[in-house]
Amino acid sequence: MNSSTNLSSGIQDLLVDTAGTVIEVAKVAYLNAANQEVKAFYCHLGYNCFRLQVSLTRARQESIEIDKHCVDQAISSLNLLIPETCLQELPANLVMHDFRLESINRLWKNIRTGSESLKAEFVQRWLSQDLTEEQRNEIDKTLERSADVFETSQPEQPLRKSATTLEALKTIEPQLAIGTAANSVFNSLIACKDCSCHPQHDFKAKLELGTYRTPEKKAAYQKPVRRNHTDEDLDAIEMGMFLSMERGWHEFRVQAVKQRVVRFNDAAETMPHKRKKARMAKIETLCRPIAKTRERPLQRLLLRLESGKLFEVQHEKSTFQIDSSTKPVSLLRCLEDKRDLFTEKTKRILSLILGYTALHLCSTSWLQSNWGSSNIKFFQTMACKTPLRPFIEVHLQKEDTCERSDNDAELIDDLNSGHCCPELIALAIVLMEIYFVRPFRQLASMHNISLIPTESGCITLVDVDQVFGRVGDGEEGWRAQIPEDSPLLEIIDNCLDVKLWGNIEGEPLSAEELRSRIYKTVVWPLELYLTQGFSQIHIDTVDQYAKNLDFGQWGQEITGSEANNQSSLLSSAHTRKGSIPPSIPLVQTLPISTEFQNSRQPLSQLPPVISYKPSAASLKPASDAFYGSPQFSDNQSEASVTGVKQYRAWRAEYRDVHKRFLGDILEGLPSEPVRVAILDTGIDRDHPMLEACEDRLDDQKNFYDNTQRIVSDTHGHGTFAASLLLDYAPDASLYIAKIADKKNMTPNVEHVVDAIYHAVNIWRVDIISLSFGWPSSDIPGYSAIEDAIYHAYSKKVLMFAAASNSGARLGRAYPASNSQVICVHSTNANGQASDFSPTAEPNALNLATIGESIESAWPVLLGNDSNSDCLKTRSGTSYSTPIMAGIAAFLLQYARTHLPANVALMLKRKDKMEVLLKRCAIRGPNYKPRDGYFYVHLSLHNHNLFGGDQECINAEIVRALKL
Repeated sequence: MNSSTNLSSGIQDLLVDTAGTVIEVAKVAYLNAANQEVKAFYCHLGYNCFRLQVSLTRARQESIEIDKHCVDQAISSLNLLIPETCLQELPANLVMHDFRLESINRLWKNIRTGSESLKAEFVQRWLSQDLTEEQRNEIDKTLERSADVFETSQPEQPLRKSATTLEALKTIEPQLAIGTAANSVFNSLIACKDCSCHPQHDFKAKLELGTYRTPEKKAAYQKPVRRNHTDEDLDAIEMGMFLSMERGWHEFRVQAVKQRVVRFNDAAETMPHKRKKARMAKIETLCRPIAKTRERPLQRLLLRLESGKLFEVQHEKSTFQIDSSTKPVSLLRCLEDKRDLFTEKTKRILSLILGYTALHLCSTSWLQSNWGSSNIKFFQTMACKTPLRPFIEVHLQKEDTCERSDNDAELIDDLNSGHCCPELIALAIVLMEIYFVRPFRQLASMHNISLIPTESGCITLVDVDQVFGRVGDGEEGWRAQIPEDSPLLEIIDNCLDVKLWGNIEGEPLSAEELRSRIYKTVVWPLELYLTQGFSQIHIDTVDQYAKNLDFGQWGQEITGSEANNQSSLLSSAHTRKGSIPPSIPLVQTLPISTEFQNSRQPLSQLPPVISYKPSAASLKPASDAFYGSPQFSDNQSEASVTGVKQYRAWRAEYRDVHKRFLGDILEGLPSEPVRVAILDTGIDRDHPMLEACEDRLDDQKNFYDNTQRIVSDTHGHGTFAASLLLDYAPDASLYIAKIADKKNMTPNVEHVVDAIYHAVNIWRVDIISLSFGWPSSDIPGYSAIEDAIYHAYSKKVLMFAAASNSGARLGRAYPASNSQVICVHSTNANGQASDFSPTAEPNALNLATIGESIESAWPVLLGNDSNSDCLKTRSGTSYSTPIMAGIAAFLLQYARTHLPANVALMLKRKDKMEVLLKRCAIRGPNYKPRDGYFYVHLSLHNHNLFGGDQECINAEIVRALKL
């Protein structure tokens, strides 16, 4: 008997362990799946294994008997995932199903903490890639049926639940209970909002949003108040909330007691409960507790919800001390005015939290059908921090008092095409806004789309489909700007899918089925979307992780040492208006001391620069936005000569690649050359090196002085950078946009904006090179240049910009910091990060190429007798940028010459070009970025992408792009 029991228990343990393995493996497989059908299979596979894992663990804890036949069926189905070819690699005594799965579990345990490429290789090898559609459906049905049987054999509300090491078990009950508790809180607030005060109060509430996967642990040093000693045993859901009465926001902590707690009959359980109720006061009118809390600074009021009624428990010290003098800021305002604050990490975390918001609050009064970014609010703390801690704001009014006519409701329902869950249409809109960092109405206006007006302000599905999908007249909507392999694309599609949110008759789903479907098709992929980019973030700790990020400081971690640092997100009083010039001046001539001028060097200034043939004239300081003031040491010139030799060797290796794959194949200029625009100080077309390339200089325009047709370069920087583009993209057509001059090296934002629009709309370029930048985006005309960048991005124009030259002192410059621009860092010829290049950002792709001791053309009129070749040597991200842009032009021309047209077209997307540039940096299977940079260098060495034959190169490019 014991032997049989142990055997049964062992099989259940095996299924639990294997389900845990498959959950993680399915996520990796989902990201690398070839088509949507396979992606859907892995999504269902992971979710069903999640259900199996939770049910079996709970059954083991509650000593519930499990259907052994269903266990065997589930194990057999999971074995079908392992290809027969892999069985040959296992020892002969391990080919039985049980041992086979145990082996896979052990293998994955060793792999799961490895690199993404290692995990992808494991999945490719140990997960069958040849399953037919029938086999996938059979596995899906069997696992779903087994999970259903296990769940129905268990009580709906288990009375006890001991701690478990399984992460999935932590999430199952909050997902089902949060919405019910939140709705009960709302209804209770409504019930006690009426009072005899005149005039009547205008109540508002803000509910804290989160995943609610893992309850936040109290700090170890906080001792519970003696009169509230029973809180430790209280089975309740806790939610943060702020209430407002006309003015000011006041913090409350709400405990929603689960109903099962009050159903116990045991005296030992009920007596403490009675003592608690004796110490609590029922809230009759809402104005009273708000008024009491208003008089207690730095404190919050603990409320308890029992049987649909709210009780005051006690005041306690606040753990979230907001700045009451500063109004909360909405997500909409951030999208409109503070777009530079969004980082890829904060965007993905916020998207996940809002996905969970739809899961928890859908069909509750907290989440109206027209909710959106204007309802999502952030508080600033007294330490001037803005935690990534979103709240949803609502007016406390009964649902039937909402101003919405029957005609408006009928119109909206018609325009929503019968979508049964309009809250998910609203979620899709917010996810788009966060991804593109623009309000939806602005996304519509950028495509000249007028939105259909409604009384309630709802944006309807018919408008969303047009803006997101296809604008008309062959013009693609914003959907085309999201990578095809991004989980976000499928998530938005799922939210907008009318059929997904109704039953066969087109009627709304049951509450349980709706939540299940939201989790499978929206929330789970959002978890993938986060962990795909930031694997170090654990889903169960997202809420606490987000609270420790300062949204007002680009998602930097909030630490105690930063408590006095000011965040400028919320209060205009903290915004340093006018402290940053209209642009970083290309030449600064300030009537102030040299020390002060150097302390204000802009981001795009460079470190020491000398000519290849040093002379007294060439060692003069140059103070401008592209070149920093030289600080020479005694051996500086000797080191520069060595650096130039290394650069020449580096350039020669690149030229060998170009010659083999394009130069020896193309006869003259290609029929469809890559078009590159450079925004700079002009060009010296009389330079001997550039005269030979005259046929490649297609057009020019003087935006600095529109009365002049010529774009002569009186400074030198533009000629230097343009020559590099011609050097690294010898098959490209070059377009010169002059935006500055030696007399005034401060590019006007208006000139930059006009040049970008002209390059996109008139010249129809493929690439734009920007070797300048501002310290931050807090500049006059920021919105105009943002619009221009997004216009270029929407037209699939690749934009490259210099990272900055301030080393570790400052971060990326603007516009290099813009998410639609490819930021370029600098290295030496060996791939080591340049001292002046910014520190690699931990949660971003850091692309770099050579930017030291760069030799290029210099205007003839600015030369001297000692520099008869009119060449100079300079360093900086200003020069690694045109080199990287030239390499991108080569890759694009290579694709147009050797690969199908769809591949070349795909490379005009920023994300795909970044992927290919990253692949160019990878050398061998064990490659690791040096200094955090992916160092882009092309050569014929066999470790390089272009070190093989053309067929292998083509296959590798296609594989890298996941086509």
